Amino acid sequence: MKRLLVLFALLFVAACDDGDSDSGGMVTPTLPGTDVPSTFVGVYRGTLEVTAEALGIRETDSFPITVTVTEDARIRFDGDDPDETFTVGLNNDGSFSGNLPITEDDCQGTVGVTGTVDGTTVSGTVSGDGKCNSGGLDFDVTLSGTFNATRS
Repeated sequence: MKRLLVLFALLFVAACDDGDSDSGGMVTPTLPGTDVPSTFVGVYRGTLEVTAEALGIRETDSFPITVTVTEDARIRFDGDDPDETFTVGLNNDGSFSGNLPITEDDCQGTVGVTGTVDGTTVSGTVSGDGKCNSGGLDFDVTLSGTFNATRS
């Protein structure tokens, strides 16, 4: 089960679609070409806490997370390995979300992320569900979790 939790957590860190930018009235200085406040740009460090459930077994684990908000209105989630990095678009109100189908050797499913950035913190939720096969046994897996990071 620990291997499964780690696999789904890594899939989260490697999965998300780009979001779209909205326009709206912001009073704070914004990034060139966007309506995203420039105060959002920076590096945030924190923790991703994930719970995976399969075959009636539930396991929770925590992972360090680094979130970078770039000047092109993107949020990059960095893992320990380049394959564990993904980027999602940031809306002008600080919200972001995305979903991506996952296909790995032993598992197939969907992982999604939703969150907000306010210039001092990035926080949100992660969820996913899929089907895995291990040793000829097919089973459902669900994933849920939260992440919080503070600007460093």
